[in-house]
Amino acid sequence: MSRLLAVSLSLGLALTLGACATPADGGSPSSSAKPTPTPDQALVPQAPTAPLTEVDPETFNDGFDWYTFRAGDGPTWCTITPESDRVLCEQNEAAAQYLPVPSETGCEGSFGYQVELYASKPENGEIVGFPCASGQFQDPSAAQVLASGSKITVGSISCFVEDVTARCENTTGQWIALGPKVWSLNP
Repeated sequence: MSRLLAVSLSLGLALTLGACATPADGGSPSSSAKPTPTPDQALVPQAPTAPLTEVDPETFNDGFDWYTFRAGDGPTWCTITPESDRVLCEQNEAAAQYLPVPSETGCEGSFGYQVELYASKPENGEIVGFPCASGQFQDPSAAQVLASGSKITVGSISCFVEDVTARCENTTGQWIALGPKVWSLNP
């Protein structure tokens, strides 16, 4: 009888652990072959229907022609770098309220807390994606706040803030979004 109980418990444990490995939320696999949990996309700022308040980008210039802003009063900040025609939005890992994003194979750094967008396809990589990061890209402590309902445009990149989430897009329609509760990539 104890052998039957042991086999039953082992089978039950294997089925339970196996169920944990499948994406119950409709996530899609990443290059790591692990399921990528997708946050509720209803939390992603949609293209605004009302006009946004356009701000002077020079207010956000850090003195090195990088344009950094914090998304409202939230933990997310973005840096637009005109020389690479790119925007990187990021936040501290502790601020993320969404499920962790599995690292890509070979990434030894932080993953899933930064999203990037290029104006056009870069020589290496994709137009949108999660970079493998070894730490913070920019110090947000001195960054000006881009208030909810405001928009900044630098070169081919425009960003706006809804509450505490930033959404940035290029002139060809690709976009990214990042906030404490959500991320989204639209290649």
